[in-house]
Amino acid sequence: MGTKLIIKTSLVFMAIMLFAGGAIAADISGKWTAPATSPSGSPQGDRIFTFKVTGDKLTGTVITQQTVNATFEVEGQPKMVGKLTTQSGSTLEISEGKITGNEVSFVTVTRMGPNEIKTNFKGTISGNEIKFTAETVFPEGFSFPGPPGGPRPQEFVAKRMK
Repeated sequence: MGTKLIIKTSLVFMAIMLFAGGAIAADISGKWTAPATSPSGSPQGDRIFTFKVTGDKLTGTVITQQTVNATFEVEGQPKMVGKLTTQSGSTLEISEGKITGNEVSFVTVTRMGPNEIKTNFKGTISGNEIKFTAETVFPEGFSFPGPPGGPRPQEFVAKRMK
C-alpha cells in the first residue's frame, strides 16, 4: 500500500511540475527587429523592439528607423558613400506588457495633438522569431488618411538581433 501511495504522489508531483513548466514565461529580453509599415501599409524601415522581461511582465521600447545609402560631401574632402540610419518618430514606451508561455502582448501609445492612438500587439514566440499582429485603434472621429474603414491589422515577424 505504501508503494502505491509513493507512486501516486510522484505522478501528481510530476504533473504539477509539467503544468507549471508550461506556464513559465519565455525570456525575450533584448533587441528584436521587424519590417515597419504605416497603418495604411506603406513601408517605413524597421521597427526595433527592446524588451525587458521580469517574470511574466514585459516592458521596453519601440522605435522605427530607416537606413538608406547616402553620399556625404564635406568641402575640400573627397565624397564619402555610406549608410545613414535615422529614427522616425519618437521612442514609444511599452505598456500593459505580458508574457504567458509563448504568447506575448503589449500596447504602445502615440499622441497626435490631443488624440491618443493605441497600437495593440499580440504575438507568438517561436525560438528567435515572434509572429505579431498589431492593430491600431484610432479615437472616435479621428480622420484616418488611409483606406476606407480605417487600417487593417498588420502581421509581421520580428527576429532577435545578434
